[in-house]
Amino acid sequence: MCISTLTRVLDHCLTVAPHNLKLMALQAAAKMSVGDNDATIRLLLSSGALITDGFSSLAMLDRWLDSSFYNLVKACMNVGAHIEVSLLCCLKNPPEYGTSFQALKRMVCYDHLHLYYPLFWDVNLLECAISQHHKKGEIMLRDFVIGLMRKPEINENNHPDFVSRTQNSKKCAFLRTMFQKFVCQ
Repeated sequence: MCISTLTRVLDHCLTVAPHNLKLMALQAAAKMSVGDNDATIRLLLSSGALITDGFSSLAMLDRWLDSSFYNLVKACMNVGAHIEVSLLCCLKNPPEYGTSFQALKRMVCYDHLHLYYPLFWDVNLLECAISQHHKKGEIMLRDFVIGLMRKPEINENNHPDFVSRTQNSKKCAFLRTMFQKFVCQ
């Protein structure tokens, strides 16, 4: 059976059972194999929203990331969504800083920085962003990120419960923002 036939069958199956996570994962893999990155991102984020109750609970996040992470990162890289890749890599435990920092270095389009920078929960990522903006001579962006570093909720020396709640809140907000950008457009 060729991929186009498989995707048509899966499209039909998903109209009948739109919340079937296994079908969504299979359709995402099929879309990824033919280079349909936008559809892959939509399907993977939709499955993540189902598993995590609209990205309001991170209890099932690791399960979703285990099955979707690499395809989601690859598809986002292919569409030039480098800031999203950078933050997705920080969702992993432990964070994949190498990929995350490389994605920040590749970033050339700043369309959604105003949405994503306030959602950064990882100090290392913010420091990398400051360095990249400084190297590129982007003084206003560098100063904006430095201002974010000064916020009390980003201080890792706070009480561990406070740090954990703040990070989880920002992670959920990031995933909801990404869902809005790629799925609800």
